[in-house]
Amino acid sequence: MFSLDILVHVGAFLFLLAYLVRDQILLRGLIILGTIFYIIYYFFMETPLWSALLWNSSFVVINLIMIVVIYSDRASFVMTEREKKLYQVFTTLSPGEFKKLLKIADWFDGSSEEQITTEGEIPKCLYFIIDGEALITRDDKKFLVGPNVFIGELAYLIKKPATATVKLTEKVVGISWKTSSLTKLLASNPQMKIAFDGLLNQDLAAKLAK
Repeated sequence: MFSLDILVHVGAFLFLLAYLVRDQILLRGLIILGTIFYIIYYFFMETPLWSALLWNSSFVVINLIMIVVIYSDRASFVMTEREKKLYQVFTTLSPGEFKKLLKIADWFDGSSEEQITTEGEIPKCLYFIIDGEALITRDDKKFLVGPNVFIGELAYLIKKPATATVKLTEKVVGISWKTSSLTKLLASNPQMKIAFDGLLNQDLAAKLAK
């Protein structure tokens, strides 16, 4: 004779498996399956536990929604050529995180040879050079940097004035973020902040090694 207790054991076993996996989609999928076994158990009891059924059904719905959110965050999207080139460097970010970063960004080129940071002043933006070079002036010394480098990353990380004056040169292409907007975005996305700070630290380490 079939015993309802088997449903409890199967559901608990699926929860146990869920705690052993790291992938969020698989974890939540196993939790959903385990919860469904509990729902069936509560429904077929002599007196159905309607409160337990309601709460467990809510858990299933919430986890289904989160699976959709996580999948959307991981899913790739159509990128322009310059976005693809930037993403080849920002590989620590998921496609969804990268898309959020693009939404608050501004693209620039060197057609006007704009000065983007001034020594002794706190930059309002963080910059990344994708193509071309930027001219750095520090202690009466001048040198070029780029491509694939951040500009203003040290000032952004430690909230201090820029240590050099930087001007864009011709044919440079890059992207910038207002530091206030970037700080707000990363504060609301802790995992994304870890990945982005890793990019900044990697850039700093590469510069120091030269």
